[in-house]
Amino acid sequence: MERSNPSSSQSVRKARTRTLIQLGGLIEKAGLLEKFSITVGSDLQKEEDIKDNVAALMGSLLEISQQVDQGDLSRTLLISRGNKAFS
Repeated sequence: MERSNPSSSQSVRKARTRTLIQLGGLIEKAGLLEKFSITVGSDLQKEEDIKDNVAALMGSLLEISQQVDQGDLSRTLLISRGNKAFS
């Protein structure tokens, strides 16, 4: 039976964690936390009073994904808006 390289799986976990943290930063920079009344430091899984806000944020992300998949939302437009926000 082969064992996976522990340092390799640890580096994969670290890379995944870094990416997820960066994605959270993008969501904050886009103003979505404020729009959905989610404060930094909230526990999105345990705090019942923000459950609907978290569901609405997830729904909005799923809607964007679907619109991109269907061609209803241009990636070129999204790239342009994203680059403008970073400048």
